[in-house]
Amino acid sequence: MKTTIRNRAAALAIAGIASLAGVGLASGPALAAPAPAAATSADAEPQSVHYPTDTNIYADELVRAWGADNTERVEGFATASVASDLAAHGNENGSHWVQTGEEGAAGTIYVDYKNTVTGETMSVGVANEQVSNGGEWGSPHGVHSVQFNN
Repeated sequence: MKTTIRNRAAALAIAGIASLAGVGLASGPALAAPAPAAATSADAEPQSVHYPTDTNIYADELVRAWGADNTERVEGFATASVASDLAAHGNENGSHWVQTGEEGAAGTIYVDYKNTVTGETMSVGVANEQVSNGGEWGSPHGVHSVQFNN
């Protein structure tokens, strides 16, 4: 009788281990995380849709984008006529503009810049209400004028 109980206990133990091993093998790949989706160009190069709500920062972002020859970003910050004026002017020494001041008149903040290489000055007109009331993500096309002086 003792032998029969031992044999049955051993058989049950072996069957239990075998069934657990089988479950582990069968469920291994099924429990693994799915493979990540292939990256798209949109994933690799996220595009910002954020526009600052501060007029000085807004103007600075436009000038930086123009100086870096980032036409798409310039067109986001400026009206079509300003983007065209900036393109026509060219951006040689475009990374050398520094902000020198600002003044406001009739709902527009004029942010002034000077090129440290050429000495040329530029005034960028930013629509105050459009930029500051754009909500959390700001508003595009807030720069509506640009003027260059030697």
